Amino acid sequence: MNRALAFLAILTMALPAAAQPPDELPPGHPPIAEELPPGHPPVADELPPGHPAIEPDELPPGHPPVADELPPGHPQVGSDPGAGDAAPEDFQRAMQPPASATGVESDDVPAGAIRVYVLDEHGRPAPNAEVQLGVMRQGGDRERTPGHTGADGIYTYTELPTGVGQAYRVNVPFEGATYSSTPFQLPPSRGYEVTIHRLPTTHDERVLLMVVGQTFVEIHEERLHIVEEMQLTNLGNETYVFPEDGITMELPEGWVAFQSQPVMTDQRLTEIPDEGVGFHGSLPPGRVTLAFAYDLPITGSEMTFDVDLPIRSYIYRVVVDAPATLHLDVEGMPRAIRFEDQGRSLLGTEIQRQPSDPRLSHLMVTLRGIPGPGPIRWIALAIAIAMALGGILVATLRSGPSGLRTEAAFVERKRVLLEELSELEAEYASGEIGPSFRQSRRSAIVRALAAVLHEEDRNAAAATSAAKKS
Repeated sequence: MNRALAFLAILTMALPAAAQPPDELPPGHPPIAEELPPGHPPVADELPPGHPAIEPDELPPGHPPVADELPPGHPQVGSDPGAGDAAPEDFQRAMQPPASATGVESDDVPAGAIRVYVLDEHGRPAPNAEVQLGVMRQGGDRERTPGHTGADGIYTYTELPTGVGQAYRVNVPFEGATYSSTPFQLPPSRGYEVTIHRLPTTHDERVLLMVVGQTFVEIHEERLHIVEEMQLTNLGNETYVFPEDGITMELPEGWVAFQSQPVMTDQRLTEIPDEGVGFHGSLPPGRVTLAFAYDLPITGSEMTFDVDLPIRSYIYRVVVDAPATLHLDVEGMPRAIRFEDQGRSLLGTEIQRQPSDPRLSHLMVTLRGIPGPGPIRWIALAIAIAMALGGILVATLRSGPSGLRTEAAFVERKRVLLEELSELEAEYASGEIGPSFRQSRRSAIVRALAAVLHEEDRNAAAATSAAKKS
């Protein structure tokens, strides 16, 4: 928590007070005379009679002792009088702490070997520490090989394949947290050395801060595509471990198509059906950026949805990829302004919180003037239906003189319809079409396919009956 207090102290200094000229008083301040006002008790160089003497080197009875050094873990006091009790180096350590896992190629390690050093928070060897070596092969196969350090805090993996056919990653689990190296490949002529620093762990959510969070909204034809991005920082001296069931961020009602990008650290985002997204894993001192996305079906020209903020935030912004007709309002945030970024017209608003402000638990976002889908989807739907009906007509015209289609004609028609269905799903997966158009077109294709199957059955029955008569 010491680093958290240091950082919060720095945040309060983000907007310094305007300085007054040294020889002028602020407007309305009473004048200061060189003499004391009438009736003010005289200020003597000596203490009044009966006042206990104050020894300069002694504290009054009962006062706690004052040490010459700060207690362990106390933030350093900077020399800048305007910097409060938190020096800039403490802020730097809070935002960019030393890496908990490092790895380098080493001539001291034999080829095909990985030497793992596990150290505790004081930099001392950690005996009997659990180690796991993850192996990722080019074909996609993965496996983990366990091990435990000796009294010297070292465990060495030997006789490992070298080259580009596989990549390795060292993982050290400890008290619910996992410390991991970045993936690496073994060179053919020397080994690899990985050092892992384990830290004490905490479940105290007060060390977590969303330094910058952003909700970005894109308007597609029939849905809002919403991307949530958040830079999380652990301001403490210990590794934060998320609760066993995670921290839940509720998503707006009706959300669909959850997507998340895996990260190479110990944070995991999981979809919770009908609820939202869960944050799992651990976060050592430092920061990480997490992102995920989901869709909201457009229900009209005006929509309001809630953004849940389960982690306290410092800066939060809402940005919309905005056509000219769109208006953005976010409850409790400044009026949105329109700006351009790389030729894109955007609307955005931002709020900055101070440590003394009440925690921001959610945001209510309202979009007005959402453009409609236009006639394109109805034209596409009409074309799709016409294609399906036209296919049935063409297939009928291909029937033989007896009015019965050949088996090849049924096979070809089913192939065409199934290809259309496959292309439809690919277009939907790529975002080219929306869910409503997908459902309408899919229904038309399925009806056409059902008609073909029904006619195929009738054709087979007629052929059987004709064969019996003959």
